[in-house]
Amino acid sequence: MPKKNPNQISLFPEAVYEYFVLLSPSDAVIADVDNMKQQLHEMIGLDSGNLNSVAHISLYKQEGLDAAVVKSAARRALSGQKKFPVKIAGHDFFKSGEKRTLYLKIENPEPIDAIYNLLCPPKKPAKQINRQISILDRPGKKLPPPRTINPHITIARNIAVEDFERIEDFTPFDYQNEWLCEKVTILRRPVGTDKHFSPVTEIKLG
Repeated sequence: MPKKNPNQISLFPEAVYEYFVLLSPSDAVIADVDNMKQQLHEMIGLDSGNLNSVAHISLYKQEGLDAAVVKSAARRALSGQKKFPVKIAGHDFFKSGEKRTLYLKIENPEPIDAIYNLLCPPKKPAKQINRQISILDRPGKKLPPPRTINPHITIARNIAVEDFERIEDFTPFDYQNEWLCEKVTILRRPVGTDKHFSPVTEIKLG
């Protein structure tokens, strides 16, 4: 079989995908969140997007071409990482203009933030050389601080304020539970579409 010429221009552009990296809760937590969605739907009515979305913790999204490259980079970043418990501690909500997002809080966000920072390391600041200062006087290198993504599990997003204010009882969302996070999931879909994300791989934690 003849080898592919890397300099040859393809007549067909390569497909670009939107990759979605997330953490999946246990089946029991997913079922409980589904039940919360249904209770909220009975209170104020939810659209199909909110009703049918599966509970998860979003890490990040990125565009890319080859799934093998994305998988390989993620596996290298997570090499040696151990599984860890995730604790859910009640509900809260985000404000965004005239919209509200109801979500479940994570009591221990630190290991999730650590996973995120491994997968998306902060960019190193540009080197600054001051030739007037002796090498002995130069300050030590400052590492960029770790970032937080405020990890959470969405119950329903983009709720109109007037609908959110109709929720009289938030007791169903005062939810406490815990599961062992054992994997990172990668999904993808064609970029610029609203198609469902399809599985790419699951990266097991040690």
